[in-house]
Amino acid sequence: MDTVTLNNDALIIERVLEQIATRENAPHRHPLGQFVLVKHGVLHGHTPEQHWLMKPGMAVWIPPDTVHWGKAYSRVDLTVLYIAPTLCHGLTSRVKLIDTSFLISALCERLADTRAPLSDTRRNTMLQLLFEEIEEKPASNLTLLLPQDGRLKKVTDSLIADPAQRLSLAEWGHRVGATERTLARLFRKETGLRFTEWHNRLLLAVAWQGLAEGASNEQLSMMLGFSSGDSFGHWFRRVADSRPGQIRRYLQDQRASTLT
Repeated sequence: MDTVTLNNDALIIERVLEQIATRENAPHRHPLGQFVLVKHGVLHGHTPEQHWLMKPGMAVWIPPDTVHWGKAYSRVDLTVLYIAPTLCHGLTSRVKLIDTSFLISALCERLADTRAPLSDTRRNTMLQLLFEEIEEKPASNLTLLLPQDGRLKKVTDSLIADPAQRLSLAEWGHRVGATERTLARLFRKETGLRFTEWHNRLLLAVAWQGLAEGASNEQLSMMLGFSSGDSFGHWFRRVADSRPGQIRRYLQDQRASTLT
């Protein structure tokens, strides 16, 4: 692993450049807050309460002592900031996934530049600005909240295991012992989404995973329950505002650039 580390009492910064597609992190926690910015590659992050997809240009804030784990599906280039709890008081106490900005990326690059060390005062000023940017950014729609209700959990666990299932909410209700109306209410209450919205987010996350691994439209249509590769392509363009081929080429170009 190619890692550059800056270590002091308040901040540890790593740059990770590695092929970790076949190795999934075990659930873990640490006393430091963690901010992960993705330059290249695609990975999934997890806590017991939610899943999230991270693609290039995205970042996630993970508060101190939060149980989490992740898996990358291609060679990744990450900037990772570990921040002492004493400096984390200005940030949300919940996991937050965001699309980064030029300013956020520039701040992370400067904080990670060991060629020109920062004074404690300047470092803390830059961290405070970074925190303000993270707080002001809206949360990404690629976060997938997981329910706690046992009946709803049976539905979401089954779909995560096999996203291609196309049962209606009434059919799911029959399987788990609840009415369609009850499941619809629980989905909104526990995930903030309607059932179809939640399922589409799951499908989009799995689609990005497949594209990162080089899967064709036909392969992805089978994985996700579409009738054909064209049907998958039309759906992906609608929900992602990009063609699958564009994303596939983009990820391939990024992968090639990290190898040079």
